[in-house]
Parts: sequence; C-alpha cells; structure tokens
Amino acid sequence: PILKTPEGAPAMIEVIKAGTSQDEGTRHVAAIVLRKRINGHLAKFDEPTKAALKAELLTVLQSESSRPVRNGVVALVAAVCKAEAEGAADEAQAAAGWPELFQFIAAAAGDAHPEARELSFLLLGEMTETVGIHLKPQFGTLAGLFGAGLGDGDAKVQNSAVKALGLLMSYLADEAEIDTFAPLVQPVLTVAEACRARSDEEVVSTTLDVLYDLSFSPSQSISAHMATIVRYAQICMSDSNLEMSVRDSAALVVATMAESKPKHLGRDPALLTGIVETIFNLIETSDGSAAGALFESNPAWKEDFDDQDGYNAADDNGITETGMAQGTLDMLACEIPKKYIFEPVVSRCMARLASADPNQRKAGIACLGVIAEGCAEPLRENLAQVMPHVFKTAGDSDARVRECACFALGQISEHCQPEVLAYSSQILPIVFALLDDANIAVQATSCYVLEMFCERLEPEGVRPLLDPLVRKLASMLEATSKRSVQEMTVAALAATAVAAEEEFAPYVVGVASLMSKLMELREEKTFSLRGRALECMGHIAIAVGKEHFRPYFGPTMQCACEGLTMDSTDLHEFAYAAFANLAKVMGDEFAPVLAELVPHLVTVIGQEEGQFEHAEEEKGGQFNALDDSDEEDEGGNLVMHIRTALLETKKGAITAVGEMAAHTGAAFVPFMGEVMTVLLKAADNWHPLIKTEVADALASMVVPCVAADHGGEIKWEKGDISGASPLSANTTQAVEVIMKALVTMMKDDTKDVVGKACEGIQSIIELCGPHSLASVANDCLENTYALLAKEAPCQQIEDYGEEFGDEDDDHDSFMTSVCDLVGSFGRVMGQHFVQYLPKFLPAICAYAKTSRPPSDRSMAVGCLGELAQELGSGISEHWSTVFYPAAIAGLADADDSVKRNAAFCMGVSCEGLGESVTSQYPAMLQALSPLFSMDISEGDTAAACVDNASAAVARMIVASPTHVPMAQVLPVMLKALPLKNDMTENETVYGCLFGLLQQNNVDLMANKPELQRVFAQAASEESKADDELKEKLKLALQSLN
Repeated sequence: PILKTPEGAPAMIEVIKAGTSQDEGTRHVAAIVLRKRINGHLAKFDEPTKAALKAELLTVLQSESSRPVRNGVVALVAAVCKAEAEGAADEAQAAAGWPELFQFIAAAAGDAHPEARELSFLLLGEMTETVGIHLKPQFGTLAGLFGAGLGDGDAKVQNSAVKALGLLMSYLADEAEIDTFAPLVQPVLTVAEACRARSDEEVVSTTLDVLYDLSFSPSQSISAHMATIVRYAQICMSDSNLEMSVRDSAALVVATMAESKPKHLGRDPALLTGIVETIFNLIETSDGSAAGALFESNPAWKEDFDDQDGYNAADDNGITETGMAQGTLDMLACEIPKKYIFEPVVSRCMARLASADPNQRKAGIACLGVIAEGCAEPLRENLAQVMPHVFKTAGDSDARVRECACFALGQISEHCQPEVLAYSSQILPIVFALLDDANIAVQATSCYVLEMFCERLEPEGVRPLLDPLVRKLASMLEATSKRSVQEMTVAALAATAVAAEEEFAPYVVGVASLMSKLMELREEKTFSLRGRALECMGHIAIAVGKEHFRPYFGPTMQCACEGLTMDSTDLHEFAYAAFANLAKVMGDEFAPVLAELVPHLVTVIGQEEGQFEHAEEEKGGQFNALDDSDEEDEGGNLVMHIRTALLETKKGAITAVGEMAAHTGAAFVPFMGEVMTVLLKAADNWHPLIKTEVADALASMVVPCVAADHGGEIKWEKGDISGASPLSANTTQAVEVIMKALVTMMKDDTKDVVGKACEGIQSIIELCGPHSLASVANDCLENTYALLAKEAPCQQIEDYGEEFGDEDDDHDSFMTSVCDLVGSFGRVMGQHFVQYLPKFLPAICAYAKTSRPPSDRSMAVGCLGELAQELGSGISEHWSTVFYPAAIAGLADADDSVKRNAAFCMGVSCEGLGESVTSQYPAMLQALSPLFSMDISEGDTAAACVDNASAAVARMIVASPTHVPMAQVLPVMLKALPLKNDMTENETVYGCLFGLLQQNNVDLMANKPELQRVFAQAASEESKADDELKEKLKLALQSLN
C-alpha cells in the first residue's frame, strides 16, 4: 500500500541510494517501480518537495557507480521530466520545466570522465519524446552537443550519442526541425562504420533502424545524404561477418529508399549500378536456391527439400543471402523508373549468362526472373532478345541454373502476357522435357511454369503437346511422394485444362479420378493439397463447360462444403473459389444451393477481421504488475490485431457471392437485401483487398434484377435520357444504390480499388444504359476527370523529398480502367458527352506525349479511338487539333501497340467525319503505308498493326471511295489479308470488299485472283472468322468464279 501513497517515492529513493546495505538487483527494481509510480505522485507534491526529489535524483546520477542502477535512474529522471513538461501551463513553462537537469546534462557532456559524457546521452535518449516536443528552441545547442559526442575519443560515448541522436532523428523524421540535425548524418555513419569494422552489431543495427526512418523524410537536407546512406547500407548487406538480421535491415534501407526516392536513386547511375552489382554478387556467392523465393511461404516445399544442399541456408528468422538480395532487387524493379533500372539489370544478366561459371549463370537467370514483375513493360518489348538466353539456360548442365531458368520462365510467363504466348511452340517442349529432370526442384518449378504459361494460352497453343502433357503430369502426381511437387503438378494440370478448353474433355474422367482421392485427404498438413485438387476441379469445370462437368458437380460441391466444416482458413478459401467457378459454369443449375450457401457467405463477409487487444507491456517483466493502473484509464493501451487469414477468407467469400449473383439469374433476387447490406458495409473496410473485391461484386448485383425484370437484357438507346426509363423500379433502386457506392469508391486512396470501381461503373452503364448514369453523372464525370488529371486522392502520393516532375513516371495499370470508362461514356451518353471533350481531351493527350512510357501512349491513343468511334461527327471541332495529330504521331511511334491504336483511331475518325476530312486522305494513307510492311512473324501485336491498318483503309474507302487511289491501295490491302489477329475487324474489312464487289469496282476486279485467294482462306476451316461471315465469303467466292 505504501507504493500507492506519495510517501512511497522518498522511501524508494532511499532504497536506490543504499549501495552498501542493498544489493544491485533490489536497487534496480526500486528504480523501475518508482518510474512506474512517479507519474501519479508528482502532482500531489508541493513545489519544495518536488524540487528536493529532483535534486536528489541528480545527486544519485552523479554518484552512482552501478550501470544497471544508473540506467534505471536515467529512465526515472526521464519520466519525471516528461510528467513535468506535460503538466506545464504553456510551452514556455514546459521548455523551462527542470533547468537543473539540462545544466546537469550540459555539464556531463563536457566532463573529463567518459562515463559522465556517456550519461548525458543516455539521459537525452530516454527523454527523446520530451526533447522532441518541448525543447525545439534548444535544438541548435543540442545539435552541437550531439556533434561533440559523435566526435568523442571514447567509443562508449560515441555509441551512446549515436543511439540518442538516432532516437531523436527518427522522432523528427517527418518534421521540419530534422533539418537542424541533418548535417550529423555523415558523422553518425562514420561512427557506425567504425562499429561495423569492429563487429559492434548493436550500434550498426540501431543506425540502420534510424536510416530506415529517415528514408521517408520529406526533408531535402536528408535527401542530400541519400547516396551516402545507401552506400553504407550496401556495405552492410555485403558484410558476411554481420548477422543476417542486421544485413536484412540494411537491405530494407536500400529497398525503402527505392520506394520513397525512386527518381533520386534512378538518376544516380553510379549508385544504382553499385547496388545492382552487390545484389548479383550476393546471389552468385550464396548457396541458397535462387528459385526459392517461389516457395518460401509453402510449408510443404520446406519440408520436402530441407535435407537437400542449399535449401536450408536460412537463419533462425528464415532470412537467406539470396532471399535478401532478390527481395531488394524486386523492390528496385517495382519502384525505380524503368528507364533507369531495366538496362543495368538486364545487361548484367546477359553478361553473366555468357559466363563459364555456373554460379554467375545462376545469378544472371535468377535476376532476370526477379525483375519480370517490376519491369514487365520493357521486358515485353525485349522478349525477342531475352528469350533465346532463357531457353538456353533451361538446358544448362547445372541443376541450379536449370531450376532458376524455370523460375525465370514462370515469372516471364506470369507477367509478360500476352507477348510471351508467341513462344508457346518453344516453351512447352522445353518445360515438358524439364518435367523429367533428375532434380526434383527443377520438376516442381517446371510445373509452376506450366501453371503460369497455360493460364492465358489458347487451345491451339497447347494442342500439340496436350496428350503427352496430361499423361506426364498424371504419372508425376501418382509417382511422387513429395507434397510440394504434388501441389504444383495439380496446379499445372488445372492450368492445362483452362488452356485446352473443351479439348480437355477426354481427360476429365482420368484427372477427376486422381483429384477425387486427393479431395478426401483429412490430415492437416495435406489440407493445401486437398484444396489444390478442389481448385483443379473448378478449373476443369471452366474448361469443359456444364455438359461435360455435370457428373462431377455434386462430388465437387460436397468436398467444398465439407472443407467449410474443417478448422482451416486455407480450405475455406479454396471452397469459396470453387463456388465462384462452379456458379460461373453451372449457372441456373447452381441456384438450388443458394439458400444454404448465401447466408453462410453473408456471415463470413460481415465478420470483423480486426480485434482490439491489450498492447504488449513495455520492458519491465514481472514488475509490470506494480504499474499505477488504478490511476490510469484501463480502457487505454489497446491495439488492433488483424487476422490476416480472415481477410483472405472474406475476400474469397465476396468473390463467390459476386459470381453467384452474376450467373444464377433471377434465383439470386431473394438474397439481394442481405448481400447488399454486408457488401455496402465492406465497401468502407480499411483494407484495399476487401474494397477491391467489393467493387467487383457490387457491379454483379445488378445482373439478377435484369434477369428477373428484363429477361436478361435491357434495350436502351445511346444518349437517350429524355424518354421513359427502360429500368424497372427494382432495377432502378439497385442501380442507384450501387452506382452511388462505386462513385464514392472512385475517391478511394488505393489505385486498385479505384480501378475496380471504374470497371464496375462501366459494366453497369453498358448493361443498363444512360438512365443508370443519370443520378450520379456529375460526380462520376468529375471523379473521372480528376483521375485523368492526376488530382484524385489515390494519386496524391506523399512526397518524400522528390522534386522531379512526372516525366520519369511509369505506366499506372489502373489508368487503363479509367480510360476505358471514358470510352464507355461516349458509348452510353453519345452526343451528350461532346460538351465535356474540351475538358477531358487535354488530360487524355498528356498521356500520349513522347516522354510517357509506351503503355501510356497506347492507352491514350486507344481512348481517343473509342471516343471517335462512339461520337462520330461530335469530334469534328477537335479533329485538326487533337485526333488527327495524335493519330499521325501514333502511326510513327516506335511501339506496335501505339501504332495499332492509331490506325484504329484514324479509321473510325474517317468513318464518323465522312467527306469533311478527305483533304487529309493522302497524308493519312502515307502514314498508314509503313504498317503494311511490318513482319507479322514478330508477334501478335505486329499482326494486329497490319490488321488495323487494313481496317482503317477499308473505313476510308467506305466513307469516301472517290478520294482513295484504289489502283495503288487495293493490291497492298489485299496482300495483307485475311486478317491474322484482330478478328473484330472482319466485318469492316469484308463489308468494304463486298460493297466494292457489288459495285463491280474496276480496280477490285483487276485484282480478282488475289481477292479469290483472300476469300478462300478466310472461308476455310482453319479460319477464325465466324460461321455467318464464312457463308457470305463462300457465296462471294462463287460469284467470282
């Protein structure tokens, strides 16, 4: 009880002072206990008592020889100082609160004895918050004090100065006052380097923590030290004498600098190439698997390969040199502008791939795989140069190199779609051979490549190897006992099915039989394999369709539902993914299970994934119970703990309910109320993962209303909002609520959420027509413009001291969804959108500037093309200033996607503007001409360029045949036919030719043999033209013959 009375404080001080009668441990505990109690007692002391107490504490500090006791008293003094400052009437009084203490610190800092100098910085370190808030006027003096400490001749004094200054700099990192201490960054690094050299890891670790905090500082004074900070971190990353956890902290500093100051880092080529070289060297010299990044989160992989050389190189925290290096390179590739990072990395990859040293080849191919995500755009443009090297390493004599080649192939297959699909005839045989590799890790990684590559492959791509591939994967699955290989084999089978589509039907019986055994697994460590098998059945359903899958629908649903009764969030996720896929395939046949499943999904979506728990107590161990809790708010000190597994589960449940709404038709209507309630609540969730999924699902909620009230389709007229709405009362109500929510989500601060919201709005207005946009049109248009002008909340990225403009910015993929929505406004609003063009067009054209990346330019020109197509003569005022120059510049662009979109834009503009633009026909035809000479064997995009050029010429002919020099143009156009890639233009091209044929056009008839060839090839069985067009072509061919 005495501890709860003010008299307890002097009694405790007597215990602390009793060096002769009390042992060190008891005195240390007394200091801790008094520190925890002092806050409640101070306010009850009169001024003389308080002054005496403070004087006593300084006396103890001056004379105490025991380090643990002195440290305890330092913390006690800091607690008293903080309480005094917080209890002060104003800022001036707070700053002047305990003058004797600051005189004591100043005197100690200048004392001849190192212990006294060290003590001054220990005090300042403990008082960081008080100093940071209340002593700002003294910062200049303090900076001098710290500077002297960093230059002290005694190592302990230097170390304590680094720690104290580090705490203050971390505290002030976001404040303007950090500038006062910025000149001390270099002296701190000098001390830290000396500590590294003598393996004093504590100071090195402390310094790295401070550098991490400073990475996000907006101060230009701190940014000026970026190169020095990064070089020090780079040295620490490479130092094998340091613990891996310390080296990983150094890597985090480099990665964080790349995130916070990407343009600064990119514009310093010497610094950037130095980091990249360090990363390559680490991967070369490390024994760890350079493909291991794939499997770090897979327990089965760790279990299967723990006994193999190089797969157990992680320290207790699971950190390996290779993992650290690859993680850092991944961040550099994702964050630094591609114009700066791509060449230094790829040139080093190529150099090492030519080496005789397998470790260098391993590093070269592994790093190529690592940058595939972050540098996907430039990599897609350079696949022709890169892929031969990847194919060569896949046949390397060293198993580690082959494994990394698989890893790189998988990453490129995942992130360089669709361009990589052009290499299917080379990739599939290589991967097929690697499935037989003697190295188990290579086999497993080959399955990963198949999974990634086949997901977007068309049936003809996989057809040549389909039979041996399925048989090979099935035999691997039956032969291996390693769960990691089993899981990846099942995933590869699923992806193969998706690629083969209905051609997979003959294999369903055999594969389903294999999956049924795995779907019965009940041991906890096999749950992931069971889930993969269930996932595979869902993908097979997508591939082969309702008729072929019907016999397996019941057993698959049974397995999924049974998984929900097991205590495994993984199995729950797999179940929800299966429900989503099966609803998509089975449609109305899925409806009978809605009554059972939807309430369960609603419950899951409504769960709170975060919960408040008491924070971990500060250090003090068993003495925490002595805290002055009866005098404090017991409700305080709570922290939110997030159950991340529940986040993923909730996301899966939202996906499932969205697919059920989209595909079960009117049967879903009775569940609309409860589902909408939880979705609208989840739209305000704190996590972007949930909000992104909600935006997707909300758009699907309109579909059941359209099915129930409109027979599945709403007939609407472009731009017609004057007449009666074609929407029923129920549909109108649902649309208004959902559109309001999605328009609000356009203002979210996460780009992925905004992108999905734009996609959702687009799907609703194109399904329901202009009346669905009416209630939110102004806000929707304003939000869209803000996004184009980079003024939206999600684009207000915090500026961490980067003073450069947007010329180094990379393509933001979510902006494609924004531009697609703009095109949709034209499609739905029609001429009503013309009034907004003067505002929208300059913002769109900013993305078409030559300084912007190719994806931006392609996106902008594509958006102009869509507007030209939808608005017709409505663009006439902007033809000569916007559309014409953009199309001409686009046709001369170095990028094929830009050329393709420019050809489309030019063609539809001519179609819509008719005779008014014929004076520019010669210039346009001249600009289109080089596209007809492109080599279509270079890939799909090159073929699409030629197709779009043909369509553009066809539109020009239809719009004004007398202004096209047919004798010169038709032979060139016919030579490029039939279309090879863009089948959507078939109607345009052949419609033009049919028209000329009906008119018995002289110039067309002069090319009769070529026309017959074109029609015959387009009407053949191998042709991708639709059946209706093929019949028309056959009739035309007969008339020609």
